[in-house]
Amino acid sequence: MLRQTVMALSSRLAALSEECSTLATERDAAIAHRHAAIQENDKLLMILSQCKRAIFGARSKTLDIGQLSLYTISAQAARAAANDDVIGVRLPDGAEGRGKRPARRNRGKLPEHLPRIDVVVDIESHSCPCCGEQLHKIAETVKEAFDVSPMQYRIKRIVLPRHGCRGCRQGVVQAPASAQAIDGGMMTEALLARVAV
Repeated sequence: MLRQTVMALSSRLAALSEECSTLATERDAAIAHRHAAIQENDKLLMILSQCKRAIFGARSKTLDIGQLSLYTISAQAARAAANDDVIGVRLPDGAEGRGKRPARRNRGKLPEHLPRIDVVVDIESHSCPCCGEQLHKIAETVKEAFDVSPMQYRIKRIVLPRHGCRGCRQGVVQAPASAQAIDGGMMTEALLARVAV
Protein backbone atom coordinates (compact mmCIF):
# COMPACT_ATOMS: atom_id res chain seq x y z
CA MET A 1 0.00 0.00 0.00
CA LEU A 2 2.85 2.35 0.77
CA ARG A 3 4.33 1.49 -2.56
CA GLN A 4 1.09 2.45 -4.37
CA THR A 5 0.95 5.74 -2.50
CA VAL A 6 4.56 6.52 -3.46
CA MET A 7 3.82 5.64 -7.10
CA ALA A 8 0.68 7.82 -7.09
CA LEU A 9 2.56 10.69 -5.50
CA SER A 10 5.48 10.39 -7.93
CA SER A 11 3.13 10.34 -10.94
CA ARG A 12 1.28 13.32 -9.47
CA LEU A 13 4.62 15.08 -8.92
CA ALA A 14 5.64 14.40 -12.54
CA ALA A 15 2.31 15.79 -13.80
CA LEU A 16 2.66 18.88 -11.60
CA SER A 17 6.26 19.36 -12.75
CA GLU A 18 5.21 19.15 -16.38
CA GLU A 19 2.34 21.60 -15.77
CA CYS A 20 4.73 23.95 -13.97
CA SER A 21 7.19 23.91 -16.86
CA THR A 22 4.31 24.55 -19.32
CA LEU A 23 3.11 27.50 -17.22
CA ALA A 24 6.69 28.83 -16.98
CA THR A 25 7.07 28.82 -20.78
CA GLU A 26 3.66 30.52 -21.16
CA ARG A 27 4.73 33.11 -18.54
CA ASP A 28 8.00 33.78 -20.38
CA ALA A 29 6.12 34.15 -23.67
CA ALA A 30 3.64 36.58 -22.04
CA ILE A 31 6.49 38.65 -20.55
CA ALA A 32 8.24 38.80 -23.94
CA HIS A 33 4.95 39.80 -25.60
CA ARG A 34 4.44 42.52 -22.95
CA HIS A 35 7.96 43.92 -23.50
CA ALA A 36 7.39 43.95 -27.28
CA ALA A 37 4.05 45.76 -26.79
CA ILE A 38 5.69 48.36 -24.50
CA GLN A 39 8.45 48.97 -27.07
CA GLU A 40 5.89 49.28 -29.87
CA ASN A 41 3.83 51.69 -27.74
CA ASP A 42 6.91 53.84 -27.03
CA LYS A 43 7.78 53.87 -30.73
CA LEU A 44 4.23 54.94 -31.69
CA LEU A 45 4.22 57.67 -29.00
CA MET A 46 7.50 59.03 -30.37
CA ILE A 47 6.13 59.04 -33.94
CA LEU A 48 2.96 60.78 -32.70
CA SER A 49 4.94 63.47 -30.89
CA GLN A 50 7.09 64.06 -34.00
CA CYS A 51 3.96 64.41 -36.13
CA LYS A 52 2.42 66.85 -33.63
CA ARG A 53 5.64 68.89 -33.56
CA ALA A 54 5.71 68.95 -37.38
CA ILE A 55 2.08 70.06 -37.57
CA PHE A 56 1.75 72.38 -34.59
CA GLY A 57 5.34 73.54 -34.02
CA ALA A 58 7.59 73.31 -31.02
CA ARG A 59 5.96 72.99 -27.61
CA SER A 60 7.79 75.92 -26.05
CA LYS A 61 9.17 79.01 -27.68
CA THR A 62 12.24 79.40 -25.52
CA LEU A 63 15.21 81.40 -26.66
CA ASP A 64 18.52 79.66 -27.17
CA ILE A 65 21.29 81.27 -25.10
CA GLY A 66 23.57 81.30 -28.15
CA GLN A 67 21.04 83.39 -30.09
CA LEU A 68 20.58 85.96 -27.34
CA SER A 69 23.38 88.12 -28.76
CA LEU A 70 21.45 88.50 -32.02
CA TYR A 71 18.94 90.80 -30.37
CA THR A 72 20.20 94.34 -29.83
CA ILE A 73 17.15 95.83 -28.14
CA SER A 74 17.11 95.36 -24.39
CA ALA A 75 14.08 94.23 -22.44
CA GLN A 76 13.81 97.61 -20.72
CA ALA A 77 13.75 99.48 -24.03
CA ALA A 78 11.09 97.09 -25.35
CA ARG A 79 8.95 97.67 -22.25
CA ALA A 80 9.39 101.42 -22.54
CA ALA A 81 8.38 101.34 -26.22
CA ALA A 82 5.33 99.22 -25.36
CA ASN A 83 4.34 101.65 -22.59
CA ASP A 84 4.76 104.64 -24.94
CA ASP A 85 2.53 102.96 -27.53
CA VAL A 86 -0.17 102.18 -24.96
CA ILE A 87 -0.11 105.64 -23.37
CA GLY A 88 -0.54 107.40 -26.71
CA VAL A 89 -3.67 105.42 -27.69
CA ARG A 90 -7.01 107.18 -27.33
CA LEU A 91 -10.42 105.64 -27.78
CA PRO A 92 -12.89 107.32 -30.15
CA ASP A 93 -15.61 109.49 -28.60
CA GLY A 94 -18.26 107.37 -26.89
CA ALA A 95 -16.10 104.22 -26.97
CA GLU A 96 -14.97 104.35 -23.32
CA GLY A 97 -17.80 102.10 -22.11
CA ARG A 98 -17.48 99.51 -24.86
CA GLY A 99 -15.75 96.19 -24.26
CA LYS A 100 -13.49 96.35 -27.36
CA ARG A 101 -10.06 97.78 -26.59
CA PRO A 102 -7.45 98.84 -29.13
CA ALA A 103 -4.84 96.27 -30.03
CA ARG A 104 -1.65 96.54 -27.97
CA ARG A 105 1.04 95.83 -30.51
CA ASN A 106 4.67 96.66 -30.06
CA ARG A 107 6.09 96.58 -33.58
CA GLY A 108 9.24 98.29 -32.39
CA LYS A 109 10.82 101.45 -33.64
CA LEU A 110 13.27 101.41 -36.50
CA PRO A 111 16.56 103.28 -35.89
CA GLU A 112 16.38 107.00 -36.66
CA HIS A 113 20.01 107.28 -37.80
CA LEU A 114 19.52 105.08 -40.87
CA PRO A 115 18.80 106.84 -44.20
CA ARG A 116 15.27 106.65 -45.53
CA ILE A 117 14.17 106.37 -49.12
CA ASP A 118 10.59 107.10 -50.16
CA VAL A 119 8.77 104.81 -52.58
CA VAL A 120 5.48 106.42 -53.60
CA VAL A 121 2.78 104.04 -54.80
CA ASP A 122 0.03 106.16 -56.36
CA ILE A 123 -3.37 105.38 -57.86
CA GLU A 124 -3.80 104.97 -61.61
CA SER A 125 -6.57 107.50 -62.19
CA HIS A 126 -6.99 110.85 -60.45
CA SER A 127 -10.67 111.22 -61.33
CA CYS A 128 -13.46 110.56 -58.80
CA PRO A 129 -15.19 107.18 -59.29
CA CYS A 130 -18.50 108.75 -58.17
CA CYS A 131 -18.76 112.04 -60.08
CA GLY A 132 -15.67 112.12 -62.32
CA GLU A 133 -14.11 115.32 -60.86
CA GLN A 134 -10.38 115.72 -60.22
CA LEU A 135 -9.14 114.13 -56.97
CA HIS A 136 -6.76 115.96 -54.62
CA LYS A 137 -4.44 114.52 -51.98
CA ILE A 138 -6.00 114.54 -48.49
CA ALA A 139 -3.65 112.27 -46.55
CA GLU A 140 -1.18 109.43 -46.91
CA THR A 141 -0.33 106.17 -45.22
CA VAL A 142 3.36 105.60 -44.50
CA LYS A 143 4.74 102.15 -43.74
CA GLU A 144 8.40 101.68 -42.90
CA ALA A 145 10.33 98.50 -43.68
CA PHE A 146 13.91 97.58 -42.83
CA ASP A 147 15.82 97.27 -46.12
CA VAL A 148 19.38 96.60 -47.24
CA SER A 149 21.28 97.50 -50.37
CA PRO A 150 24.78 96.09 -50.85
CA MET A 151 26.66 96.95 -47.66
CA GLN A 152 24.18 99.68 -46.59
CA TYR A 153 21.20 99.36 -44.31
CA ARG A 154 18.35 101.81 -44.75
CA ILE A 155 14.66 102.28 -44.12
CA LYS A 156 12.38 101.97 -47.13
CA ARG A 157 9.25 104.09 -46.68
CA ILE A 158 6.27 103.01 -48.77
CA VAL A 159 3.98 106.03 -49.15
CA LEU A 160 0.37 105.44 -50.19
CA PRO A 161 -1.32 108.82 -50.77
CA ARG A 162 -5.09 109.06 -50.25
CA HIS A 163 -7.02 111.20 -52.69
CA GLY A 164 -10.44 112.70 -52.09
CA CYS A 165 -13.01 114.48 -54.25
CA ARG A 166 -13.96 118.08 -53.44
CA GLY A 167 -17.13 117.79 -55.50
CA CYS A 168 -19.01 114.91 -53.87
CA ARG A 169 -16.85 114.55 -50.72
CA GLN A 170 -17.51 110.81 -50.76
CA GLY A 171 -14.95 109.35 -53.11
CA VAL A 172 -11.74 108.60 -51.19
CA VAL A 173 -9.27 106.51 -53.20
CA GLN A 174 -5.94 104.99 -52.18
CA ALA A 175 -3.61 102.68 -54.07
CA PRO A 176 -3.46 99.16 -52.64
CA ALA A 177 -0.31 98.26 -50.73
CA SER A 178 2.13 95.98 -52.51
CA ALA A 179 2.43 92.38 -51.37
CA GLN A 180 5.04 91.59 -48.72
CA ALA A 181 7.22 88.53 -48.31
CA ILE A 182 6.04 88.19 -44.70
CA ASP A 183 2.55 89.53 -43.91
CA GLY A 184 2.84 92.34 -41.37
CA GLY A 185 6.64 92.08 -41.43
CA MET A 186 9.08 94.97 -41.29
CA MET A 187 11.72 93.58 -43.68
CA THR A 188 11.97 93.81 -47.45
CA GLU A 189 12.77 90.93 -49.76
CA ALA A 190 16.38 92.15 -50.12
CA LEU A 191 17.00 91.98 -46.36
CA LEU A 192 15.35 88.55 -46.09
CA ALA A 193 17.57 87.28 -48.91
CA ARG A 194 20.65 88.71 -47.17
CA VAL A 195 19.69 87.03 -43.89
CA ALA A 196 19.07 83.74 -45.70
CA VAL A 197 22.45 83.90 -47.43
